[in-house]
Formats: sequence, C-alpha cells, structure tokens
Amino acid sequence: MANSTGKNLLDQRRKGQAFLDELRQFHQSRGSPFKKIPIVGGKELDLNALYIRVVSLGGFAKVSDKNQWAELGEEFNFPRSCSNAAFALRQYYLRYLEKYEKVHHFGEDDEEAQPGNPKASLPVGAIPSSYNYQQHVVSGEPSVLLRPGNGGKFLLFQRMQLTAPL
Repeated sequence: MANSTGKNLLDQRRKGQAFLDELRQFHQSRGSPFKKIPIVGGKELDLNALYIRVVSLGGFAKVSDKNQWAELGEEFNFPRSCSNAAFALRQYYLRYLEKYEKVHHFGEDDEEAQPGNPKASLPVGAIPSSYNYQQHVVSGEPSVLLRPGNGGKFLLFQRMQLTAPL
C-alpha cells in the first residue's frame, strides 16, 4: 500500500510538472512568460492544484462571486501566520491561471496579443490618443454681465458661449 501511495505521489508530480510546462508555454506564446513559481506562506504554490480546485468550483468568476478564496486558502494548509492567503491566491490565480482557464476550460478565444503583434495598452491614468481635446474649447465672443454683489457693489462677469463638440 505504501508503494501505491508513492506511485500516486510520483504520478501527481509528473502531472503537475506537465501542467506547469503547458502553462509556461501558454504564457510564453502570449508574451507574458514567468520563471518563478509564486511563494505563499513560505512554500511554492501548487498552481496545478489551485487550477483544478477553482475549475471544479465553477471557475474564477464563480469563486470570486461567492467569495470562496478564504476557503481555498484553508484547503492549501498555509500557516496561520499567512493572513493574506486568500488575497494572494486570488491575485496569483489572476496573474497565472485566469486567461489559461478562459482558453482551455471555457474554450474562449485567446484575445491577448501575440508576440510581434502587441495589443495597444496604456498605463493607468494615461490619456488615450483619441481623446477629444476640442471639448474644452470655448467659442463665441465674451460679453460683460453685471450682477449685484455684497454691499450694493456690482460684480463683473464675462459670459461665454459654450459649444458642444460635433
């Protein structure tokens, strides 16, 4: 019996390594290679086990909608000192496995850019090149408007005609 357990463990390691090889190839083909396996709670995260478990629960979206990341963290037996395990699992799943899940489990098209044909991306907070600067242009002749202010004095305002962009 101990022999069959050892054989199962060896078989699991082979499947895990084959999965990692396929995952690395997937990321390489998308231009997002990775070399290191993420570390959570002081040990390497078993990406294969995480993927299998999340898919068995319906995938990333369902696990997130049902907020099951904390439960998953418990299944991986991280030390109690690892208080952010649920957050880390979710982030690592997003980084390493979510696109893979969409393509390989749900059969969606891989919409990401392929190397040599990069997808246009802007840094957070950047203004897109198609930004309409004309929306800020004020046209028309200014006119003067006098309004009563405090203490019986009149305040001078300029009235401008604003036009909407076409």
